[in-house]
Amino acid sequence: MEIGIVGAGTVGSVLAKTFARGDHQVKLSRHSGAASLAPRRAEFPANVAFVEVGAALQQPVVILAVPFEQAPTVLGQVADYDQRIVIDATNQFTADFKKIKTAPFTGSEVVARAANNARVIKAFNTLPPEFMDGHVDGPGKRVLFYAGDDVAAKKEFAALVRPLNFRPVNLGKLRHGGSVMQVGGGLGNTHFVQIDE
Repeated sequence: MEIGIVGAGTVGSVLAKTFARGDHQVKLSRHSGAASLAPRRAEFPANVAFVEVGAALQQPVVILAVPFEQAPTVLGQVADYDQRIVIDATNQFTADFKKIKTAPFTGSEVVARAANNARVIKAFNTLPPEFMDGHVDGPGKRVLFYAGDDVAAKKEFAALVRPLNFRPVNLGKLRHGGSVMQVGGGLGNTHFVQIDE
């Protein structure tokens, strides 16, 4: 699978390495351009390529790992996502960690409205970055909450992350599942492990 990631900060970088473990072709990008990532080449496996934001946004799966305030502008660079999957890993914080109000919509619904004709999945934002790689100290799988309005897209997402040691847990639609995953929703900064019984 070709996966585009927009944002090469802590979250984008961890997710690039995580999906690269699954032998996917990862296209990592940031606003300052592909060349700005060149000094970091040694940090990433060979199947992580550095591309421009526009190229990352054209991949079959797009992961959004930019500050929430930038999300609508970034997503607006594409007129029609043609039913491609966009994974929203954002949280509604300002740069100085003040909560951004999005009512009457959830944050993920705001993202979905900005990504025209995309199938948006809310995921990864509840996990601290150090657990976004799926690792578990001991037996079990890392619980990964997700939400979305498209049933088929959610099945595709779950199949994508299961081999990476995640136990995907479907929380429903962006309105309901997204509300408990977003800032103040109760699941933020949690990291659970599913033990096989």
